[in-house]
Amino acid sequence: MDDTMLTKLVSETQVDALRVIIMAESREEEARKRGRTWTKGVVPFFAQKLIAAAKDNMSKDEVEMHAANAAMAAWLCDSIYDGVTAEAFTRSDIVFTLLPNGAVKYDRVRVSKV
Repeated sequence: MDDTMLTKLVSETQVDALRVIIMAESREEEARKRGRTWTKGVVPFFAQKLIAAAKDNMSKDEVEMHAANAAMAAWLCDSIYDGVTAEAFTRSDIVFTLLPNGAVKYDRVRVSKV
């Protein structure tokens, strides 16, 4: 396997999806006004901050704050521009992947709640 494709860091944190959705309400108007491209660009911006916080072993509170910001950006993007419902979003895991070129890939993976 190519060294650039090796996993360097795996980290997991929990955020309250409903709280994220409520917090995002105050930012929805700006996301709509600035448009799809800007809103989609905010997701990797906050994801990079989250990844850096995890890599730098920041406190749990700092990592969770960055996770909430990244999740909020993802929610705004998904709900406004891709029609994702609150139910679908809350039943998903969000996976951010830092690519070798520094870009961040974002995936929302549906999970089954037991």
